[in-house]
Amino acid sequence: MGGFANHRELAAALVAGKTWNTTFRKVPAATATIASQWYDYGYASGNPVPNYYASSPGAAAVLESEKGIIVPTMTNGSKQFLHRMTVMSAGATSSTQPLVFLDYLMFYPFFDMDAAGEDQGTTQPVSLPRYTDGLGLQMMVVAQSPTVGGGTFTITYVDADEVQRTTVPMFCGAAQPSGALVQAVNGTGGLPPFVPLANGRGVKRVVSCNFSVANGGLCAIVIVRPLEVTQTFESCAVAGVGMAVEKEAVRLRGGIVEIKNGAFLGFIGQGVAGSLASSPLVGSLETVWS
Repeated sequence: MGGFANHRELAAALVAGKTWNTTFRKVPAATATIASQWYDYGYASGNPVPNYYASSPGAAAVLESEKGIIVPTMTNGSKQFLHRMTVMSAGATSSTQPLVFLDYLMFYPFFDMDAAGEDQGTTQPVSLPRYTDGLGLQMMVVAQSPTVGGGTFTITYVDADEVQRTTVPMFCGAAQPSGALVQAVNGTGGLPPFVPLANGRGVKRVVSCNFSVANGGLCAIVIVRPLEVTQTFESCAVAGVGMAVEKEAVRLRGGIVEIKNGAFLGFIGQGVAGSLASSPLVGSLETVWS
């Protein structure tokens, strides 16, 4: 069971105070997202501070863990795990949304989505800081400035087997604000938030991106490791806020997820009922270590 041999060891760690509690509150900008839009809450204001993927264009960069949702650094061989997650959102169109909790590993910023037909290459001054075999890693494409929509593009990347592959062409939906996941909307119901990989064997690095049709705006390609999924539900009409949803390892899910040292932690969410604009996502995380 993760870093614990059994439930008794987990309970003993909790009793011994080997736990950490942290909170977050993220508020997207007032610009509306479209229905079924996935949105990167790392781009939103609040706590922790916004992350705009501001680095050298096309150059691989990593994020500082203390600028994401903060958890302690482990020493002396201890391992840290996500024990409990509580989240809620407010607003008629945001109180119900799927959420994915991520470790953000590496990003490549400022691809020009108007550079139709141009292979926009990358440079690799840094490599993956965690999950270095690339297995289980995914890519998502985040708008760094408002888009026009209608473009199509492919990404060439190196997978976990050190094989260079190119994705299927992906479609960018209607105009989207900064922070939106540009590849994750294509008709009613939307699409999964992550780029469809050519063989499912993870991602080690990005080689290039090519927009065959101009789309408008700038974007970053971000390599992430999904750690947990959850779902907020209907709002509370009396309180005017969303209903809090709790997910606890072992008791409410079959296992426990490790959070590695240096992890930059955050959420993406999908506005299945409409726009996420100006709607706070608030919650807390509790970790435990062995």
